Amino acid sequence: MITRRHLLKAMAALPIAINSTNILAHDNEKQNSKKAFNDRISLSQWSFHQSILGDSKKDYEKFKKILHESPDDVLQGRLDPRDIAKVSKQLGVKTIDLVNVLFFGHAMDKPWLNEFKTRANDNEVGFQVIMCDETGSLGASDPVERKKSIDAHLPWLDTAAFLDCKQLRVNAYGDGTYLQQLNHCAESLYILASRAQSMGIELLVENHGFSSNNGAWLAMLMENTNHKNLGVFTDLDNFFMGGWGHKPERRYDRLQGLLDLAPYTKGVSVKAHDFDENGQETTLDYATYFRIFEERGFCGFYSAEFEGSRLSEFEGSKATIAYTRKSLIESR
Repeated sequence: MITRRHLLKAMAALPIAINSTNILAHDNEKQNSKKAFNDRISLSQWSFHQSILGDSKKDYEKFKKILHESPDDVLQGRLDPRDIAKVSKQLGVKTIDLVNVLFFGHAMDKPWLNEFKTRANDNEVGFQVIMCDETGSLGASDPVERKKSIDAHLPWLDTAAFLDCKQLRVNAYGDGTYLQQLNHCAESLYILASRAQSMGIELLVENHGFSSNNGAWLAMLMENTNHKNLGVFTDLDNFFMGGWGHKPERRYDRLQGLLDLAPYTKGVSVKAHDFDENGQETTLDYATYFRIFEERGFCGFYSAEFEGSRLSEFEGSKATIAYTRKSLIESR
């Protein structure tokens, strides 16, 4: 099939005359591309988790205990989780990706969520996805544990629907061999994907720790589950094997992982840690990675997620958004 890229390459070899009409058309195309790409960048609420959580996450085991017993007590920062709507507008981004642990006690808390919707409407922003953590193991070997995990996700599906989200992101955690986890996760995901489909919400699995950081395993999980309402929320950086803090660190090849997951990708988490004097992320070559998705027909959102420490969360997010926009244009 002849693609636009092939056509442009062929045209470049022809001795054509350049006139002002050609230049104007090219400039218009560039402007339209910039506008289209701006509409495909979202802001991850996690970029501001320090502003929302304060120091409550420093001892993660204690954090989890409080989160499940008295969830609002972990909100020790200066930023109300709902004010991400105001921050997003300040950054010029119209779409927000939410993280459930940043408002863990308010699943289907309609008064609280109505206020969230009001702040979003006032700032002319909307929501794309809720990322679910601390909701059990969908691939647990114990069927009772799997059922508990499925049930723990259901209120967040309802919350996603209430907030007009289009997607819910889950984790593929389990125990046992790779094959056992694959089969158990597929069983649970099929149930959740079916439930989500009936609500008009797409179910996504992120490469977000343990087996799911193996690109081949996660791709096989998609094939094994075989549900049209299931896809991948691909994180550019999460290809470390063996879980967080594993020593020595082992990594699945990043480029291979992105190639593995691109056919199933319905959202991209654009991780950032720091930027050089030219505004380029110091560890990740966005344009190269984006090209993998774009050439395979991806047309969803690139979620800007700043996790650095040198820059403030606001300045780091601003730099992430700018580099994402620039890289999207370069990836064409």
